[in-house]
Amino acid sequence: MATLKPRKKAKRKPVDPAVLEQRRFARSIRTLFNNMGFTYIPTEGMEAKFGNKTGELDSAFLFENVLLIVEDTTTSKPFEHAKNKRLLAEQLHGSKSDFIEWLRSTFPEHEEALRAYSPKRFQLFFLYISKKEMDLDDDDLALLRPMKVVSTRALNYFDKLAKTIRRSAKTDLWRFLELSSNDIGATNASNDVKTIETTIISPDDSTGFSNGVRLVSFMISADVLLRNAYVLRKDNWGYSTDLYQRLIDVGRIKKIRQFVADDDSAFLNNIIIGLPEHVTFQTADKAVVDLDDAQDYSSYRMTIPDEFNSICIIDGQHRVFAHYEGTDDLEKKVAAIRSKVHLLATGLVFPPGMNELERLKLQSEIFLDINSNSKPVPADVLLAIQALQAPYADVAVARRVLELLNKRSTFRGMFQLSQMDQAPIKIASIVKFALRYLVDINSESGLFTEWVKEDASRKTLKAKESPELLTDYVRYCATTLDQYFGALKSHHAAEWHDPDSKITSTTVINAMIIALRRSLPAMGVLAYSEYADLMKPWVVDFSKATFPFASSQYARFSQEVLREMFRLVEDDGRWNSAA
Repeated sequence: MATLKPRKKAKRKPVDPAVLEQRRFARSIRTLFNNMGFTYIPTEGMEAKFGNKTGELDSAFLFENVLLIVEDTTTSKPFEHAKNKRLLAEQLHGSKSDFIEWLRSTFPEHEEALRAYSPKRFQLFFLYISKKEMDLDDDDLALLRPMKVVSTRALNYFDKLAKTIRRSAKTDLWRFLELSSNDIGATNASNDVKTIETTIISPDDSTGFSNGVRLVSFMISADVLLRNAYVLRKDNWGYSTDLYQRLIDVGRIKKIRQFVADDDSAFLNNIIIGLPEHVTFQTADKAVVDLDDAQDYSSYRMTIPDEFNSICIIDGQHRVFAHYEGTDDLEKKVAAIRSKVHLLATGLVFPPGMNELERLKLQSEIFLDINSNSKPVPADVLLAIQALQAPYADVAVARRVLELLNKRSTFRGMFQLSQMDQAPIKIASIVKFALRYLVDINSESGLFTEWVKEDASRKTLKAKESPELLTDYVRYCATTLDQYFGALKSHHAAEWHDPDSKITSTTVINAMIIALRRSLPAMGVLAYSEYADLMKPWVVDFSKATFPFASSQYARFSQEVLREMFRLVEDDGRWNSAA
């Protein structure tokens, strides 16, 4: 009897790690947009001619009439890859109707959704998403249009937000894409407004404000707030000193959402919001009321625009976003009360003459007052708030300098300006203990004095009334520091990104900044080549194993920098050139 030989198992071919990385990245992008409520259209691997260009699309996502074409990549040279894709994006935008017809015929399972709107009504975006940070400037972004680049920072922000509040994260995406309420879905014949029948207007003398801001109290549905509210989150996709709130805390959201679902009600403590410009008030018989005439706590009708990103949540974002449109086990209960349950709100109505900066300052002050006695506000959030409240203060100027320096060649992308960043250098101690003193416009021995020497009229910046001069000064400071640290980097290039080196630690950075400030009276601001010449003979080992200065010893190290690198001598607290 013949014996059967066991069949040999076929050996699986090993998958290229680069291919695996690309697949994982593509899946993460798909998960992000699925969490937001978009429908995935699998265009990958299908080559077609779009306009005058034949190409292949990685993926497409559809929500109502918003159509996203997404190019995702893990290539090590994304900018070169993006430039090649720009022509395809251009041809897609130029032949939108043909492209949508191609989608309808190629994906019949999505034909009904794709025929719900005319091709002209579709909002088409070609998004380029690279896993590797691209470090693009304004000229680079202009070159890649009509593609819209989603930076690594923006991707991280949207990913965390969508994992937390799911489909309700779309309103932040609309802001990123610069879409208004009238751009989404069917066309409206007129701008929609929401009417709140019972609104109590507080008299002038009971608000606590002397700047014309009025307070109104009312109930508003979570549904309206989710659709129209925005939060000045410091950790978003951009770098702006106008943002100050923390990113949503997942644990807090879950607890409040469970409470809402279990109790079929909202939290009773009120939320604080900044109302949009076009808010109007009427009496019960619909007679228009001027706010100046409302001084008696009477009840009025209030109308507010029903527009995305029009209501600023100053305090209470977790109570609002706990009602998010999700896919969890609680969604059925929460959905039933999302438009039924109303939250108690106190709204700020700003006077017509108050500009955006003044509004932001007031909102940040209220946020800080409310939160100062609760969960500690992180140091970087405090910096953002302080910069907003007093834009000419040393802390504010220092933070703006770091924002600009983070875009220059020496420290490009290295400063952790936000908790969303993966950058290695935290900024709080740099601003607090070193940089603020170097850039202070009231200092008699910092960069401001050197800047004024070039043009005495710049001294008018001390009056704190010229945003243009302030911008020029920030640029001057950033340029000086980029040249100064650029010279250091040129002599220690191998160590600059070495995790075993302390050359970019806050200890070294603070010491170098302090030394620069103390050198100014004797040497002034030098050119890059002059700093490079000073650093050539200076021998210092920055390795973690041998560097002798601890994290808080930057003042001591700065003295060594002044002696050994600048070759200055100390005399009665001042550092002068050696005789």
